Amino acid sequence: KKLLLILLCLPIIGFGQLCDSLLLQSINNPGPFSINSFTESSGIRNGENYAGSTIYYPENISNHSLSSIIMVPGFMNTELTIQNWGPFLASHGIITMTIGTNLLTDNHIQRRDALLDALITLKSENSRFNSPLFGRIDTSNMAVGGFSKGGGGAQLAAVIDSNLKAVISLYPWLENISALDLNHSVPLFIASGELDLIAPPSLHANIHYNFTPSTTNKLLYEIQNATHDPLSGPYAGNNELGIMVLSWLKNY
Repeated sequence: KKLLLILLCLPIIGFGQLCDSLLLQSINNPGPFSINSFTESSGIRNGENYAGSTIYYPENISNHSLSSIIMVPGFMNTELTIQNWGPFLASHGIITMTIGTNLLTDNHIQRRDALLDALITLKSENSRFNSPLFGRIDTSNMAVGGFSKGGGGAQLAAVIDSNLKAVISLYPWLENISALDLNHSVPLFIASGELDLIAPPSLHANIHYNFTPSTTNKLLYEIQNATHDPLSGPYAGNNELGIMVLSWLKNY
């Protein structure tokens, strides 16, 4: 009963193909905002629980209270593998911070801690005078996300930080989990791949969904013919994954 998707074309919902067409035009392509990015060499705090970071942000936007998300990669993946989310989401007005892990083999707990540490870093950009985002971040309106073990870590971060506004768990991977591990109320979006042999939906994503409380707003989206591929990013599922993630973030 909690399968919920708020589409960005709500004012014309019910017009079927017209709605779909507008979604494809306005979301699959870069959004209306020009983007820029900066790294730790520009003065970003160097958190001890992750390695390296890049912050993507919209430039030609008058809103000085921007929402944000932090993304962490999966097992044996570098920050580069999830960076395609940065330009995509920033072009639609959402600050996006991508991070790396101290070791490529970091487990889901370490990836959870990486996200929590990065939250401290991103919040500090709002008060760092020399930051391009000085005074522009809504520090009460932040989300976390990740791929594979990073997606599992994002779920665990929500258990610790109930102030998060959303979790984006992409092809998530967690082992030996119980309902207690995922007991949180943060709105959760899960994406899985039908042909994922590394994190099969029946062993991971489906269990994530079932073990997250029924009182939590949550959505499970399985992509037909998709494998375990972080590089597909927002363009997975014939470009629909980006639409789903962006809709979820815009709503929550």
